[in-house]
Amino acid sequence: MKIKTIKEMVEEVLREVPNTRNSDIDLTIEIWKKYFPDKVIIGKRGDAIYLRHLHSLPREDNVKRIRAQFNSEEKYYPTDPKVAKARGIEEDKWRAVLGYPPKEVTQYPTKRPSYMDTRPKTLF
Repeated sequence: MKIKTIKEMVEEVLREVPNTRNSDIDLTIEIWKKYFPDKVIIGKRGDAIYLRHLHSLPREDNVKRIRAQFNSEEKYYPTDPKVAKARGIEEDKWRAVLGYPPKEVTQYPTKRPSYMDTRPKTLF
């Protein structure tokens, strides 16, 4: 069986578990659980990792760097618009990649002007 690279692991998890696109910590944990189950301790009060195993697990900063590389290639954008905005991803580009219409199309959902658009402007 071929051992996967960290990049292959990151891409597979990003593709299969979309909510990991919003958090590098969640992405790293999901990689640990999927590819290193013998290092993860599943407990009643929560999951854990022994400190001695940290040297043999992919680090979050490496996972983050690879995820950012995929984002720069316009792949695996976050599913949360707040996360996309915080990462500096242009909204219309993010919307297009996820299959949503551009913001200008959804900003005014009706094609005809409404009463509010046609009424005279007042000074008050």
